[in-house]
Amino acid sequence: MPPKIKITDEDILNAAINMVREKGLESLNARDLAKEIGCSVHPIFRVFHSMERLKGNIYKEVEHIYNERMLRAVEHQEDGFISVGLAYIDFAKNEKNLFKLLFMSDAFQGQSLMDIVGSTEGDDEVIEMLCQMTGLDIKRAKELYAGIWLVTHGIASMYATNNCRFSDEEIKRLLNNSFMGLILKLKNEEN
Repeated sequence: MPPKIKITDEDILNAAINMVREKGLESLNARDLAKEIGCSVHPIFRVFHSMERLKGNIYKEVEHIYNERMLRAVEHQEDGFISVGLAYIDFAKNEKNLFKLLFMSDAFQGQSLMDIVGSTEGDDEVIEMLCQMTGLDIKRAKELYAGIWLVTHGIASMYATNNCRFSDEEIKRLLNNSFMGLILKLKNEEN
């Protein structure tokens, strides 16, 4: 009877994500991951076949973690759409290396901003919410989303790289002013 497999794909993936959280994806290797789990490298390659495949699974799982946080922000909006931006910035503050993996890598290489908007899980709900909140059509709601995302991403990126410190009130004010200014511009274009 073959020995019982003790190391699961979930064990490997969770340990790998924790290592990425601490040191970033570029520091992940099979030997250190095996040491972290307390096994040889064989279970890692038995389950994932290669480090590239493991990294692809890490990316998908981190994207899932991020999407869950953003969907919770949409469900519990206290400050309207600003809550989503604040949650995005909070993810960058508290999950610097996971944020870098998702948003500061070459994952979106070659795509236009408007290709990116609406391409991730939950974006359709956010765009629909913006249509309802503002009365904008879908095209302009996507432009609003893109504009606010750029401002939000800039602040979040500065947090992820330890290049700034804003108070929560400063962030809310920046996001709100950007949001209101873009709405006015887009509504004027509609008329």
